[in-house]
Amino acid sequence: MNDDGALNLAASARFSAGTLRVQAGDLLTRFRRPPRADLAAPAEPPDSRLARDILALATEAYSPALLGHCQRCWYWADTFARIDGVRYDPELLYAACLLHDIALGGPDVPASCFAVHGAHLAQQRLHDWGLPDDFAATVAEAITLHMNPRVSLREGPEAHLLHAAAHLDVAGTRAVQIPRTRLREVIARHPRDGFADDFGRRFRHEAAVRPRSRAAVAWRLGMRVPLRLNPLNRRTGPADQIIPWLEKLR
Repeated sequence: MNDDGALNLAASARFSAGTLRVQAGDLLTRFRRPPRADLAAPAEPPDSRLARDILALATEAYSPALLGHCQRCWYWADTFARIDGVRYDPELLYAACLLHDIALGGPDVPASCFAVHGAHLAQQRLHDWGLPDDFAATVAEAITLHMNPRVSLREGPEAHLLHAAAHLDVAGTRAVQIPRTRLREVIARHPRDGFADDFGRRFRHEAAVRPRSRAAVAWRLGMRVPLRLNPLNRRTGPADQIIPWLEKLR
């Protein structure tokens, strides 16, 4: 991948192969034993001046559907941290979750990848707020990496958890590992109303205007299918109606 996020032919092939492997692996998780139902309550987002500034920026920048996605990602990331035993920095993770789609679907993204451009925007804003260079760089790296098929723990706990959270909320990856009570609680707090339509429009735009990006390759690989069939989608009623979907997958 080039510095601006463009994929050459070889990188595009590696990204495609990695994405398909992850999708196949996720199918296998549906045969695992369901998770414990007594997972500890999720942590609340950090209560700090920085967190409030981040939320204000996200609220201004996003549509309601995309804001809800980013807010759910915080809770999913914390849940995966508890399941996998990962420690993280709350403010780093919150910044990465809330700002990871800051450039998605934008009309004036100069880079070849919205995640790369979004990382630059987030890093610059954090610098403007007086955050240390290493803090801003860690957030930017997590945002850049979240579109990869995999993000290992070696690449940073916040990057690893953001990736897991975003892929759950968009495509349902690892959904069967989340206790049903957690699913109910998070979706009740931040409903998924209109998310699939909003997100799908943005990715179609990315595929059209940035055809060498990871988003474009993912869309051409059929991303619309897991987006639409994500068992977390609330189609016709209250959040509890997602649970029968998940029970069929367990």
